[in-house]
Amino acid sequence: MKVWQPGGHLSAERGAEVKDWSWQRTARRVGTLARLAAPYRARTGLAIGSLLAATLTALAPPYLAKLAIDDGIRNGDFGGLLVIVVLFVVAGAATFATSAAQTYFTGWTGERILADLRTTLFRHLQRLSLGFYERNRAGVIISRLTNDVEALDQLVTDGVTTLVQNTLILVGSAIILFFL
Repeated sequence: MKVWQPGGHLSAERGAEVKDWSWQRTARRVGTLARLAAPYRARTGLAIGSLLAATLTALAPPYLAKLAIDDGIRNGDFGGLLVIVVLFVVAGAATFATSAAQTYFTGWTGERILADLRTTLFRHLQRLSLGFYERNRAGVIISRLTNDVEALDQLVTDGVTTLVQNTLILVGSAIILFFL
């Protein structure tokens, strides 16, 4: 399937498609990203921790609704219901704070990793021979680098985070529905 994107016509001319999607190659690519993330272990840990905290706080309201209905409304315990309403507000504020922290740490780490990647790519381009630049058009090279780094930016800062968080919310929601 061909995906159309800005500048895609430039990279399509010179065989920019990845031919090897083997697990070994994929593991090597992930290893490269892990090496780029290594200098930012602390911030990466904070991003993961805030992601887990944001997920847990996002799962609190359904459980609190269960408590409000079962204990507060059904049993007529309005004092307990007031506590649950306060907990709803606290859960909302905690979700806001942890989501903001997750967005900050993920964005900060992702941007630093991509800046390092751009620097590495630029150094690599500086070491290439003049013959390489005679055989390849500058626009194709620049377009490919720009598009590939932008795709990695979206993957690192948005894609992986969204995938992990939505998976955790799905699992957490299922646990709340079936076991609590």
